[in-house]
Amino acid sequence: MKKIILIVGILAVLGGTFFTSTSCGTNAGAKGADTLKINTTEMGADIIGFNGATPLEISLVKGVITEIKPLPNQETPRYFQMVKDSLLIHLIGKKVEEVRSLDPEVDAVSGATYSSKAVIRNLQRALETSSESKQ
Repeated sequence: MKKIILIVGILAVLGGTFFTSTSCGTNAGAKGADTLKINTTEMGADIIGFNGATPLEISLVKGVITEIKPLPNQETPRYFQMVKDSLLIHLIGKKVEEVRSLDPEVDAVSGATYSSKAVIRNLQRALETSSESKQ
């Protein structure tokens, strides 16, 4: 109990407000009061790319994707770089509704199909669970 009080006190002194929900992997306040961060490590564990799970950290501000950060994964680096360079960059600035309507079968990156399909499905699952995406 003393550790919790100490941690809360330290956060208050630093002026940061940090809320975490382990059920959906969200974190508000990391980049500002309007930023919602969603981590798909747990919620997307069953979404498999070519070599395993492809977790992401997604940042939203007022229903718009501002950042997509790939988290450690087992995908082949050369092919996953194709996903980063084309798909992830393309999705920055998109509204939640636009990403929800993506079809992983059609919008996948040629040459990195399994990885890109998994990334799209991770994004869609994260946006389904996010309270901001329901606005």
